[in-house]
Amino acid sequence: MNRIGEILGFLREKDEHISGDYISSRLGLTRTAVWKYVKQLRQMGYAIDTLKGKGYSLRTVPDRLYPWEVKRYLRAELLGRTIRYQESIDSTNALAFQLALGDAAEGTCVVAETQKAGKGRLQRKWFSPYGKNLYLSVILRPSLHPSSVYPITFLSSLAVYDTLHQFGLKPTLKWPNDVLVNGKKICGTLLELSTEADLVRFVIVGIGLNVNMRKGEMPDEIRSKATSLLLETKIVYERARVCGMLLNNLETYFDLLRNHGPVKLVRTWEEKAQIKGKSLEVTQQGAVFKGVAEGIGDEGALLLNDHGKVHKIIAGDVSF
Repeated sequence: MNRIGEILGFLREKDEHISGDYISSRLGLTRTAVWKYVKQLRQMGYAIDTLKGKGYSLRTVPDRLYPWEVKRYLRAELLGRTIRYQESIDSTNALAFQLALGDAAEGTCVVAETQKAGKGRLQRKWFSPYGKNLYLSVILRPSLHPSSVYPITFLSSLAVYDTLHQFGLKPTLKWPNDVLVNGKKICGTLLELSTEADLVRFVIVGIGLNVNMRKGEMPDEIRSKATSLLLETKIVYERARVCGMLLNNLETYFDLLRNHGPVKLVRTWEEKAQIKGKSLEVTQQGAVFKGVAEGIGDEGALLLNDHGKVHKIIAGDVSF
């Protein structure tokens, strides 16, 4: 796959044709090998013209989350250096979990064009149409005690928040891990972890971000509640670029966690969410709590003041 990325690099160098002789001499390959790689690229959706005596010319690039396409936008030093691409998968989180159990390196990512059994919080299904959105899971191995791991929940939503800002949107954060635009959900995240008595073995950060999904492509049950980058901006996005930018932002917040600890991450989320003073209703296992948010506790819990009594809520569904 590295050869494919290298050949694409040559094809992107010039707008005109580039000879197979030039590519083969630069890469130490035979012309036949170069031709075979070009044939493979065409099968993967790249439109490459051939002109006798002139060579090859890259005409169009498919909107796919191929690792070499994502890495064109990657500035992160750790996250995304290894990307496992799947055209179709049950769940990116499930594969990332298995890879982590097999000692995959920290920062390893799993991306997919579609998920057959994508999931969100509370075992809810995450709608994952082919080639429309971003389905991503990242392996992290933070040096934390299990009692301090909850604030990692905020990593993904903060990274998505910053990414959307870079595209000119004004997102809002909803505790614990949702991102909204104009009151509609554009992203969901799912955290899964493996721990021992006194240490965190690894954490899987799963992110589902709606990118190019249109309203008519959404199931009836989420059509009035969900949105996408396309719906909000009327622009079709290159998903590999969105993925690279998101990984860059995720690494920024992971560095914040590693260098300054989980409490700093909590305070950052609290500030960006502007949650203090908001009237909230929280549903938790059938019980309903209403009150005014006093902020987020150091361990990541929502602090809800109900007529002077402060509830410390670790999990639940929030509505404003």
